[in-house]
Amino acid sequence: MINKVKCLLTIVFIMAFMLMIGYPVAASEQADSQKSLADPMPINPGEKNDATGKGGNENNETPGEWYKGETPKNLDVDAPILLFVPGLNNTAQIFWEDNDMYRTAHDAGYQTAFVQLYDAGGESADMWDNGELLAEKISEISDYFNGKPITLVAYSKGGVDSQTATTYYGAWKNVENVITLSSPHHGSQLADLAYSFWAGWLADLIGMQGEGTYALETGYMENFRSEMDSEPLAYQNDYFTLGGEDWGSMFSSTWFGGNYLSSYGDNDGVVTTESSNLPGGQELAIGEWDHSTIRTGLTFDVFQSYINNSELVNYRDTTEKSNQAELTTSVGNQWIHGGALAANDVERLSIPVEENVKGLSLDIMTATPVVIKVTDPDGKESNLHVNPSKNVEGLFTGAFSNQIKLDHPNVGEWQVELQSNKESGYLLVADYEANAKIQYYHARGENQNKALTFDLTANAFNVQEDSLRATYHVIESGNMNNVKKWSVKGNENLSQTLTFDKKNKVYNISVDITGITKSGYPFKRTVVDSVYSGK
Repeated sequence: MINKVKCLLTIVFIMAFMLMIGYPVAASEQADSQKSLADPMPINPGEKNDATGKGGNENNETPGEWYKGETPKNLDVDAPILLFVPGLNNTAQIFWEDNDMYRTAHDAGYQTAFVQLYDAGGESADMWDNGELLAEKISEISDYFNGKPITLVAYSKGGVDSQTATTYYGAWKNVENVITLSSPHHGSQLADLAYSFWAGWLADLIGMQGEGTYALETGYMENFRSEMDSEPLAYQNDYFTLGGEDWGSMFSSTWFGGNYLSSYGDNDGVVTTESSNLPGGQELAIGEWDHSTIRTGLTFDVFQSYINNSELVNYRDTTEKSNQAELTTSVGNQWIHGGALAANDVERLSIPVEENVKGLSLDIMTATPVVIKVTDPDGKESNLHVNPSKNVEGLFTGAFSNQIKLDHPNVGEWQVELQSNKESGYLLVADYEANAKIQYYHARGENQNKALTFDLTANAFNVQEDSLRATYHVIESGNMNNVKKWSVKGNENLSQTLTFDKKNKVYNISVDITGITKSGYPFKRTVVDSVYSGK
């Protein structure tokens, strides 16, 4: 009995001793993981830039400044430096202010660095200016860390800037891999919208027609891809891509974009999943992320294994390109209108709703808060509470977004009235959930006559073909003084062959189509696209 008691006391003593020595370790680890993490430290601090450029982003950071993240205690000495690259109109701070990406990477044992590109100074820049600056910073950061390789984690347009830096400006020598988070490798249709006939006025008013937005038009990026993918060094580094298919919460900055882009496929509110896929890279995942959450620590575990992985699966060779033009087909189920709002005047818009419309979304963006009134076809004012929200990021940053959703709206003419107490501008996008009335086929590429065929066709089962009218607006992007406008009638004349005055320019194509359905109800649709005029 005594031996049993001694044995029991010994066990208790050992357990108590283990708890006594183990507890401080566990507590220390827990405290270490919860301690405040110092903000990244500027290595080459400069004077703040007070300029607010045409990007309208109100940033005043110093382009070219870069920051070193706190060195983790569990540093993986064999891992490359993680350099985080911001996107359009962003600053480096987006990775650590209201974002756990920095902490997630730090806690995983990685040395981090962050860079300010030209957009951080107040004016958005194209991939050429940002790419050159980024290449310089990559070399400087590599030298600072004694030649250690760098893996780029690039957000949004930062992915396009990164490939430009590695391919055209020699940064590939210091780079291990490149990971892009919803980068518009093929452009964004929202950039086309920003330069369109109807939205261009608002986009310019709020300062969103900068060089960076111009370069993200799908026409510009089509030309960029054809040139980039034929470069010998285009895929000297390994590229891994992530895309998102969530729009965020209702009335968020990404909700409008998600709704608009839905006709082009799955998207994260700014970039379609198709555009986030790089031809010579490896797509790691398409997830339930919007354009904001994809840059957070939520995605770190998805790409962590590829930070210094040198193997690509299902690599697609892009060195040999077909000379045949690609055919892109889209369904036009939106009507777009926009323009100026004079102070205290009322702007009245008539929105026809044809039969069998399951839903109608009205997305109204304005430069200032406005009063909105919606009246149904019977003259009854709809009891709708529209709560405007200011876009804090995206291609229409600074605009006030007003969103109205109507389920099974009555057939007939709806009326929308807008009123502002100051000079303003507006953009209305009416998105119809209905059978397709219009399809358009954009022949990407040029024919031998240096012209482009823009094919529009109506669904003969749904519309009266002789009722169709189409008005073309072809604009040199960013130059509203160079606009060509003409109208055509009938289904056989909807398609047009377009020629352009200037070469090496982006031209925006906006087409308004009206017609009558087989049941006798009027409808409206708008198609927006862009094309690069070629050399």
